Formats: sequence, C-alpha cells, structure tokens
Amino acid sequence: MRLISAALLLTLLVSSLSPVHGVLEAYNTNLKCSCVRETSDFIHPAQIGQLQIVPPGNGCPNKQIIIRLKNKSVICVNPQSKWIQRVIRHLRKKNMFSTPPAPVMKKTG
Repeated sequence: MRLISAALLLTLLVSSLSPVHGVLEAYNTNLKCSCVRETSDFIHPAQIGQLQIVPPGNGCPNKQIIIRLKNKSVICVNPQSKWIQRVIRHLRKKNMFSTPPAPVMKKTG
C-alpha cells in the first residue's frame, strides 16, 4: 500500500514539473492561437473598424490577421489572401505619410 502511494505521489510530482509543460506546449503550439478558422472572403475596408496583425510567437507558430468589424464581429483572415495584403500595404503607405518627418538640425559654424 505504501509503495503504491509513494509511486502515485512521485508520478504526480513529476507530471507537474514545468519542463513537462514545455514539452507538451511544443506539440500543442496551436492551443494559444487566437484564430482557429480563417477566411479568404473579401471584406470591404469601409466595414473594418480595427485591423490587428499578430506575428508568430507566444505559442502560436502562425501569423494572424484579426479584423474587428464596425458591427463588433471579429473575423480572422488568411494572411496569404491577396486582398488583405493590398489593404495592409495601403494602410502602411497611408500611415507613413500621415506622420510628419523628424526635424533636421544643421550645425552652423
């Protein structure tokens, strides 16, 4: 009886150690991804309230594009879709020109 209790206790202790968690996370990395399903369907930019690009990392090996529509729905978009790549390129270009350039100081003398 004592041997069984000791073996059970040892098994519980070993299974609760963090390296075991790390091994499990390596096999189940998709558990931390926000997007379970992605769509390639076109969404008109006028409907987009917020666009969030999440790079791979923090347990998720995939690049994720999360769109929050103005009607409060949340949609995950396939990052390889041509239309979303064009929208992102357009937004980056627009933001680049909306920020004023840094002032340049010249040395005199």
